[in-house]
Amino acid sequence: MLRKRQYTQTGTGTWAADSEISVDIDKVGLITRIDATAEITPSATISAAYTITGGPFRIFEKLVIEGGSHTYITMPGDDGGVAGVLVHNMNEKDGHGPGHPTGAIGAPKNTATPVNLCFHMGSKPKMPSNPVVDNPYDLTAFIPAHNETQLKIVWTTSGNDCIDATVTITSAVLRLTLSVVNGSESEIRAEMARQGVRASMKPAWTAELFTHTAAKSDYTEERDVPLGAFLKRIALMCQDATGDRPVIATDEVTGMSLNLVLQNERLTRNYWHNFVCHNPMGSLLNPDDGADVGGAGGFALIMDLRPHATTFPEYGLDLRGYTTGSVKLGLTISNYAGGDDSLIIYDRYMPYDGPLAAGG
Repeated sequence: MLRKRQYTQTGTGTWAADSEISVDIDKVGLITRIDATAEITPSATISAAYTITGGPFRIFEKLVIEGGSHTYITMPGDDGGVAGVLVHNMNEKDGHGPGHPTGAIGAPKNTATPVNLCFHMGSKPKMPSNPVVDNPYDLTAFIPAHNETQLKIVWTTSGNDCIDATVTITSAVLRLTLSVVNGSESEIRAEMARQGVRASMKPAWTAELFTHTAAKSDYTEERDVPLGAFLKRIALMCQDATGDRPVIATDEVTGMSLNLVLQNERLTRNYWHNFVCHNPMGSLLNPDDGADVGGAGGFALIMDLRPHATTFPEYGLDLRGYTTGSVKLGLTISNYAGGDDSLIIYDRYMPYDGPLAAGG
């Protein structure tokens, strides 16, 4: 019988500063979503302003979700936890909510405050028939946990002062909540058909932490786009300088383009305000205020490539069969100073051709 269930697994990870913490993920069924929740206990109350601007998400310096033969999610590390803030921005754009309770993060006398990153594996986080309704069992893509020899999440942390200059992290626990679909091969294929899913896919996020070297005009800073998969979107966030609590900047990368070199074609080219203002092309929480504090800014440029797709529009641009260097991300860098960098996340999918039957 087909089963859809959501549960918090018993295996957890205990936070330690500047550490790499590995947590085994239950190898059950097809995992369609993972909520990675850090329950934080700070040394004193962290103000509500920090929660609004994404500061608590700096506890996630790096996250990798990997199986025995495939890496599903890669968020590269940096000193200031910008990867956590960027994924938080992507979550906001996908309608997953603020990722934590409103208000201040309380002192140890209170219950630990949960700070959540949602990794929705498929391309439809909301119901196609009703964009307000959550869609946790979306089978457009999944982790075939039942078919993995091993499956784990590796959490890399920053120092205990990564959120605030005076309030430190006393402790934290990482809990994983899994959304899982189980059933026979025929039952799962029937459910995929009911959802309008035309292909079996698995996520294959890759990322690059790119250090700026100079100001560049007219999209002339070019980065090689990873190939061999479907590219749904590109998300980018800049910071003024690395450190415990770098400022998230709005004035560095001011434009992005995607260039098909062999065809001599620019698929898209836009200034930052177009990515920010046009849903679903961008995200802007609070721009930086120039102060080196943990809550300064939450800003991301998000280039959605599903409108450019032809083979499977729900998965984005089909970059299988392209040669190295034939697809470029062009950037305009308007302001440059030493220490500036950008995190670029490529939200991708690869075909899955293994067994679908997932009992449990």
